Amino acid sequence: MSENERRKNNRREYVAPTAMVLAAGSLEGETVNASEHGLLIRATGTISVVVKIKDKEYRGRLVRAEPMVDGGTYYALDLEDTFEQ
Repeated sequence: MSENERRKNNRREYVAPTAMVLAAGSLEGETVNASEHGLLIRATGTISVVVKIKDKEYRGRLVRAEPMVDGGTYYALDLEDTFEQ
């Protein structure tokens, strides 16, 4: 299944300053593999977040984090409420 087939809704480009706050807590799991400077961990539970965009807050959960070539990271979120552009 391709990534596009897993999406519930269509995506469109949207750029705006954003702040993301992670909820406190912990996840339980196990390591899958390890290297000198990294671990792959499989865990249960969710990482809850609050995102603030243009003075509006959205609650959701982190579903994926993917490193970028330039040193940044993409964060994919599943929001509880409809995002208003």
